[in-house]
Amino acid sequence: MKKTVIVGYGNMGSRYASKIYQAEIKDMLLYGIVCRNTERQQEIKRKMPEVKVFPEEESMFREKENFDSLIITTPHKEHIRTVKRAQEAGLHILCEKPLGVTAKECSIVLKDTETAKTVEAVIFNWRAKEIYRQLHEYLEGGGLGKLHQVVWIANFWYRPEFYHKVSKWRSSWSGEGGGLLINQCQHLLDMWNWLFGQPCEVSARLGYGEYNHIEVDDKISLFLRHENGMWGNLISSSGDSPGACHLEIHGEWGKIVVEDNRFIRICKNTVSTASVSKMSGEINPVIPFTEESREIKQEEDEYTIILQNFADAMEMREKPLAVFADGQKSLEIANSGYLSSWKHAAVPVPCDQEEYCRELEKRITGLQ
Repeated sequence: MKKTVIVGYGNMGSRYASKIYQAEIKDMLLYGIVCRNTERQQEIKRKMPEVKVFPEEESMFREKENFDSLIITTPHKEHIRTVKRAQEAGLHILCEKPLGVTAKECSIVLKDTETAKTVEAVIFNWRAKEIYRQLHEYLEGGGLGKLHQVVWIANFWYRPEFYHKVSKWRSSWSGEGGGLLINQCQHLLDMWNWLFGQPCEVSARLGYGEYNHIEVDDKISLFLRHENGMWGNLISSSGDSPGACHLEIHGEWGKIVVEDNRFIRICKNTVSTASVSKMSGEINPVIPFTEESREIKQEEDEYTIILQNFADAMEMREKPLAVFADGQKSLEIANSGYLSSWKHAAVPVPCDQEEYCRELEKRITGLQ
């Protein structure tokens, strides 16, 4: 049984606390919660009287010998600082996405996962979605052969003005380090890396404050180029409703269409496009294909799967679903996307981190 402390008691922190406290996670006990808000402290004491409440991190770290792990759910810019303290304390770590704000700062907390004595994982809950787990398995098995093009439209996370104003740090360069690309789209960028590998170059068009009075991005369009020849387009926004989540993957053996994270359609060629191209004597040949459509239901809550995976990884029963290196890779695409938008040019992935940090600082200080 591993004891854990949750750092931060906001929307996600309270959700995780409830699951662990109610014994929904095997071999994990909620030892304490770090919460600065006095009203929320009273709420914790009322709802979870056995759980220790820490008003700040210092008092929590003074008791580091009494627990085994941290679950970090604080604002983005606080993640790396808390991760470093947890590493120095020898604790297992589960950190909310994004791991940090820049890929550069993430590099200082990366370790060799094969030799590390502690588990260091990131909460990328889309890896716990059954439909993408099956899709990953299919693509890893070469079901579509060489991939040609991918189009992903994901604009289903509508956010009103109230969302952007509910916390001072949210939707600002100084508080969050960006907008849609570094927040909601971290899920998509991690999925992109997991399913297709990391792109080598990005050309980005970003809309800043297109839907609400914010300084950061709330509309994105990324063109992603891969070294293996695959091209991709990723389109998202936080101001459209009703939105969609439409993923279309084309390869030499056909195509896959995923709709709304629930439905999948696989069109499988009987002969690959590459083979027909070499052998056919026709100008416009039609390649026969089989078609299969089905709904893939999510039987178990994604966050329960993530938390249980963390508990199992600490007990050495499983490997973590996403490690710190995965968190850095998703930030590398985001950082390159921002830099591409600012320079109005294609940018390599990863980009020049010194240049990115300089340009980000200009926006934080209002010099740009």
